[in-house]
Amino acid sequence: MSTEPFSFMPAEPYSFLTMPAPAVCSFERLHVFTFRRSETTNANGTVPGTLTLGDKSWPTIERGNGYTFVRKGTYRLVVDYKNTDRAGGVKVKCLRFNHEGIRTHLVHDALNDNAFTLAGCIAPGLSTTDTGIKDSIKAMNEIWDVLGGWEDGKACSIVVENNVVGDETAANWIARRKNAGYW
Repeated sequence: MSTEPFSFMPAEPYSFLTMPAPAVCSFERLHVFTFRRSETTNANGTVPGTLTLGDKSWPTIERGNGYTFVRKGTYRLVVDYKNTDRAGGVKVKCLRFNHEGIRTHLVHDALNDNAFTLAGCIAPGLSTTDTGIKDSIKAMNEIWDVLGGWEDGKACSIVVENNVVGDETAANWIARRKNAGYW
């Protein structure tokens, strides 16, 4: 992660219901993920879904079981590292939701393909299992390739099409988390 101070994005850099405007950098406009959750959860309570960029899709998993989740809407993502390292100081590359109040929500690989190591994050895989995904690290490597390589601070966008439960919007969710003091 850059040693420069983190540049804060406003809670609503563009409408949560529309695609980025032409004034947004061309890389971000060209790299817009869509994310859709399944209508049903797995037997273990985890939430399957699909992450798509262009003609490439990856199955995904979220922890579910009452954990926080990203609400439906359009968001800016930034290439970054997780704030916490794995055993042995291993840095984890991620796509961070770059809005005040929800910066702890990420797209990253699930440690050992285990959804129960996630807390509000989305993990892609190359294939699905009865309880989640397989080859999460390989899937993230594919994502970096599709994005033209991992580059700290590079921005793209994501459209989250549905919620795990309820109908709270991105704008309301961000405002609520921001007011609660979340980073």
